Amino acid sequence: MTDEVIRWNARLRLALAAQSVDSTLTNTVLDEVAQHCADSGESPEDAFGTPEAYAATVAGERIPPEERLRHRGGQTPAATFCAALAPIGVAALVAGACLWVANGFTLALTPGGLVGSSFIAIALTGGHLAATASRSRRRAAGWVLLAAATVLGATAFTALSRKPFGHLPAPVLCVLGLALLGWATRNKPTADPEGVTMQPRTDALNTVGREHWLRQLTQLLEERHAVPRARAAELTREAADHLAATERAPEEEFGPVELYALRLSEEESPRERWWLRSDIQNAILAVILTGYLVGNLASGGPFWQTALAAGALAVNLALLAVPLVRRQRDSSPQR
Repeated sequence: MTDEVIRWNARLRLALAAQSVDSTLTNTVLDEVAQHCADSGESPEDAFGTPEAYAATVAGERIPPEERLRHRGGQTPAATFCAALAPIGVAALVAGACLWVANGFTLALTPGGLVGSSFIAIALTGGHLAATASRSRRRAAGWVLLAAATVLGATAFTALSRKPFGHLPAPVLCVLGLALLGWATRNKPTADPEGVTMQPRTDALNTVGREHWLRQLTQLLEERHAVPRARAAELTREAADHLAATERAPEEEFGPVELYALRLSEEESPRERWWLRSDIQNAILAVILTGYLVGNLASGGPFWQTALAAGALAVNLALLAVPLVRRQRDSSPQR
């Protein structure tokens, strides 16, 4: 086996893992590729194209649509908002614990600290939006919100009064963080497609009205699958024209709207956008947090900032390690 074939196979393993293909099916696909190349004398690249494109083809043909929908990236606006509470909850929990250790049970409330902390929470929300939003305008808005809130938060911490106007028990901040984390984890980032099948639903209770079905199709294409607005509108018009010509119900003609939107989006953009992968986002965040932690230690910054950055980095590294270990396990050949 040549180095080129070994590299192609390794890239295919990683691409299949990114498409949520399990190790058993991955090994089967690799065996089929090897057998075809042995019979035809072709290289894998010539016979099947790039590993990423072939992995998308395998996923589309061999993974049931319900499973592809469950693993599909993208979030509805409500799920994005709920998920954005997670980094705020982690920050509140770690900050509360560090301040409790450093300053005691009771924390002094100051205008600078209160306003600055509020802007930091807004900055975390903006950062999450920038990292996970599927549409370019919302990503840009997230980066703008992150930058503006960070500057305003830093200004509030340094410029506003530090005179206490009240006190807050440190455990309250920890409880707030736990509550936000619990709220974030209760809401799944992707709608659970349980019960969605390829069979049309024709009973009176489940049949979806045409206009409502078409509105859902546009929303799913734009918000969950990142299809550009103009193209989503065009695809919806095509579906509406077809339904008007056939005079059939949408689910009888196209099936459930969630699965039809998935099929259309896969035809429009079958390859996963690398910047929306969680491991890429966590790696970038780890670099940022490491730089901040090193800078704060070198400059002799406040203890609570060092502790907060260290805690956030530890959580981020844990989030980064989990998918990497799972991917390594799935990509290792089975004996």
